[in-house]
Amino acid sequence: MFKTYTNNEQFNFQINRFMEPYYNDPEIQATIKTAVAQIKDQESWYQVWDKMGVTAEKNAENALASAYYQLADFFLPEADVRKKETYAAFKRTFYNSIDTSNIEFETVPYEEGTLPVARIKQPNATKTLLFHGGFDSYLEEIIRLTLDEGLTNLKDYNFILFEGPGQGKALKDGIPMTYQWEKPVSAILNYYHLDHADLMGMSLGGYLAMRAAAFEPRIEKVIAFDVYYSMLDSFTMKLPKQALAIIEKINNPIIATEINHKLALAAIKNVDLDFKIRKGNEIMATSKASDLIKSVKKYTLKGVEDKITQAVLLLAGDHDMYVPTPTLAYEANLLINAKSVTKQMFDEKSGGERHCQVGNKSVAFDKIIQFLKG
Repeated sequence: MFKTYTNNEQFNFQINRFMEPYYNDPEIQATIKTAVAQIKDQESWYQVWDKMGVTAEKNAENALASAYYQLADFFLPEADVRKKETYAAFKRTFYNSIDTSNIEFETVPYEEGTLPVARIKQPNATKTLLFHGGFDSYLEEIIRLTLDEGLTNLKDYNFILFEGPGQGKALKDGIPMTYQWEKPVSAILNYYHLDHADLMGMSLGGYLAMRAAAFEPRIEKVIAFDVYYSMLDSFTMKLPKQALAIIEKINNPIIATEINHKLALAAIKNVDLDFKIRKGNEIMATSKASDLIKSVKKYTLKGVEDKITQAVLLLAGDHDMYVPTPTLAYEANLLINAKSVTKQMFDEKSGGERHCQVGNKSVAFDKIIQFLKG
C-alpha cells in the first residue's frame, strides 16, 4: 500500500513509484526513512539517492542500486553534467539485475533518428503487445513491469517495449515528443511487419496510446494505464478558475509574458510545478512555460474520440495527482464507436488509488491480463 515518507507530494510519489518492490523489507524501509530526513530540495534529493546507489552497487545489490540511481536521476535536468553518469549507472545496475537472455535490443528507424526497442518473443505466440511509457519513464521501467507483473505469463503474446519520441534515449538523441503518437506506433508496426497488435501506454501514455489507436487500424485492443484525456489537466487541475481563464488566453503575448513570470516565481517553492515545467520543456523542445502550455494543449482526445474503434481498457485511481477522478467516466462515455469499453476505478481499499496504481500495481496488471485474455 502507498506509503507516506514525506509531506512533499511529488517526492513521496516518486519514492513509492521506484521503491514499491521493497515495501516489505524493514531494513530498506528504515534506510529510506533515514534518507528522506536529509532531503530538503532537489539538490539534496540527488545527493542522497546517488550516495545510496553507490553503496548498494558496491554491495552487489544491483536491483536496489538501480532504483536508487533512478531516484537520483529523476529531477536532474537533461543539461546537468551529472545526468549522463547517473543515467549510465542506473542502466548498468538495472541490466546487471535482470536476465536479458530472452530480450532482444534493437532500434527502429523513426524520422531522422531511431527508437529504442526491447523485444521479448515467446514460442508459438501469435499476438503482440506494444507497451510504452509517458511523460518521464524509461524503457527499463517498462521492462521491469513486464517481467515482474506477470505479463509474460500470457504465452500467446510477444512483447515490443519501446521508448517513443520525447522519452528516454530517444529524447537524449534529440527527438522531441509528438501528440501524434500514431507516428511512432506506425513506425514500429511497419518495421516488424505487423498487421495487428495490441497497445498499452503508461501514465501520459494513457493518452498517447488512445490517440494512436484513433488513427492506426492495426491496433485491436488498447489499454490506458491510466486513463488520460487531456495533458493540460495535469498542469491545471489544482488551479483556481481565475487562473484557468487566464490560460485560455495564452495566445495573447502580454498574457503569455505574465504567465511566464508568475509560473517562474511559483516554481521556486513548488517541486511539482518546477518539475512539470522543466521536464515538459525538455520533452517538447520548448523553452518557456507559455510555449509549453501551447504545446500541451494539443495533447487531448477531444475531437478524435469517435475514431477509436478498438476494444478499450481504461484504468484509474480515485486519488490520482495528475488526472481528475471524473475523467474515467467522461472519457468512457465519449468512446461511442469503440468495440467495447472496460473501465476500472481503484480506491484506497484496493491500494491502487494512486496514479498508475503506484502502491499496488498488481491490481492494475490483474485487470490488464484479464482484458488481454478476453
